[in-house]
Amino acid sequence: MSDVAAPRQQVLAWDLPTRAFKWTLVALVFFGWLSNEIGHATPAWHKWNGYAILVLVVFRLLWGFFGGSTARFANFVRGPGAAIGYLRDALAGSGPRYLGHNPLGACMVLALIAIVGAQAATGLYAADEDRLIISGPLARTVSDGWVNFAARWHHRLFDLLTILIVVHVAVNLFYQFVKRDRLISAMARGVKPADDFADHREARAGAPAVAAACLAAAIVIVFGGMFALGGKPF
Repeated sequence: MSDVAAPRQQVLAWDLPTRAFKWTLVALVFFGWLSNEIGHATPAWHKWNGYAILVLVVFRLLWGFFGGSTARFANFVRGPGAAIGYLRDALAGSGPRYLGHNPLGACMVLALIAIVGAQAATGLYAADEDRLIISGPLARTVSDGWVNFAARWHHRLFDLLTILIVVHVAVNLFYQFVKRDRLISAMARGVKPADDFADHREARAGAPAVAAACLAAAIVIVFGGMFALGGKPF
């Protein structure tokens, strides 16, 4: 008999649309920062990057109701009491394992979605001081005071987002390499080794047609909303 342990069965943790959202958003947030730092000669780059982020955020909100089992808000949003309880158990070394988001991770996901969405939304109304380099498509629909307010919070929210990203990455690295809970691998490959998870034994993938419909709806909502509010994104 061989002494080599048989590989553990792999089960679906995150479906493709959920993973595509995650990594596309990571790339767009990075390019949003980069286009602000070096893209002053091409302001349209920064604006379209922001539009894409808004589309992704709206897509994720829709996918949270119609997507795969581990992506649905009803299946992982627990509330502050559950998050505090999970943190207490985790610090004591007895926290349960989750196939999807644990209660504390759910709070981080919601915070990231909210901050990214708010940061991109304020960009619709923001502009530079003289409105010579960049001006959001809705900046002309509000007063100069509101434009300055939006511009100020557009930058402040990015600073807050940066802090949340650092914390999020640090926690994921801790789970990946210290606790041996393959969060990063699962978000990249979509699978985890089978275990006695507290939430699901295996994820149910969302339908590709539903994902396409959610993406189409998100595009209509974002650009239709801008036109309805008097903006000209193009």
